[in-house]
Amino acid sequence: MALKPLNPGYLPMGQFDLLDTAAVVGGEVGVLVGGTSGDYYAADVPSSSLFCHVNADKATGGQLFGLIDEGSAGYGTSYGMIIGGTAGQSTGFSGGAYVTSTGSGAVVVGPATHYGSGKATLWTMPGLYGVTADAFDTLPAAVNNPIYGLASTGKLTTDSLGNGDQAATFVQAVSDSSLVSTTAAAATGTSLTAPEYYAVYLLGV
Repeated sequence: MALKPLNPGYLPMGQFDLLDTAAVVGGEVGVLVGGTSGDYYAADVPSSSLFCHVNADKATGGQLFGLIDEGSAGYGTSYGMIIGGTAGQSTGFSGGAYVTSTGSGAVVVGPATHYGSGKATLWTMPGLYGVTADAFDTLPAAVNNPIYGLASTGKLTTDSLGNGDQAATFVQAVSDSSLVSTTAAAATGTSLTAPEYYAVYLLGV
C-alpha cells in the first residue's frame, strides 16, 4: 500500500525517474542505475547521460539504495483517501484496516503519485520505516531478522540467496497505531490483531 516514514532520516535523498517497467506499491528496495535506452522521462530530468532511475531491484556491491516512497492508497496517492460516504454515511473501516472495495465507503482518490510524474522518492538515510504487507515477498518472523530486496522486484524478503546485501532489519508488526482517535485497545481492552504495517530499520548507505 505505501511506505510510512516513522522515525526516518531527516530528508529523503530526492526524486528520481522511475523505470517504465517498474511496478511499485511502496516500500520496496530501489537502487540507482544509469539511463536505459527507450525509457521515457519528463523534460525536467537532466540530460540522458546524467540522470538516474529508481529501479525495483537488488542492492549489492555498494550500490546506492533506499526504500521507494510511493503507494496505491493513503500517503502514496495524490489526494489521499476519502473515509466515509456522502454526509458520512459509512466509515470504510473493517477488520482492522481501511477497505477500498465497492460499497465500503472508502474511495481512493488516486492515482498513485508516480503515475503522472514518472518519478519516485527514494529514502536512503538510516531510520525506522513502516512498510505494508504488499511490499513483502516473505514476511519476517522475529525481531532482528535481516531483510533483503528481492532481485526481481525489489520486494522485501528474508531470503538472502541471490538478493544482494542486507537492506534493513525487522523490528515488529504494528497494529492499532492511531493516536488521533480512540484505539481499539483503549476502548475495549483488546488490540486489533491484524498488523497495519511492519516496522523495519533501514540500514542506509
